[in-house]
Amino acid sequence: MLSKPRLRAIECLNALSLGQQLPARLFPPEKRAPLLTFVLRALDGSLAGAPHRELAEALIGQRRVHADWRDPRDHLRDRIGRAVSRGRALMHGGYRDFR
Repeated sequence: MLSKPRLRAIECLNALSLGQQLPARLFPPEKRAPLLTFVLRALDGSLAGAPHRELAEALIGQRRVHADWRDPRDHLRDRIGRAVSRGRALMHGGYRDFR
């Protein structure tokens, strides 16, 4: 008996050989996609030399940053800092931990 991954691979190969698209049901959307997009955009901006406030304005919006950047709880600053740190960790091999 064939395993599920092998059956999926055969189904994909069959679709491609018939000139069809791969079955979308076999490739569900990544639930972490919005967070990973945010992290990678923060990393990209950081590597380009943008300061954290500029990153926050680009990623969250100028109005929100203007209103909350100096909040004593530092939630926006922390969010950007965590995103940049997570991006650097991914860049330095953390992507290998994806499952």
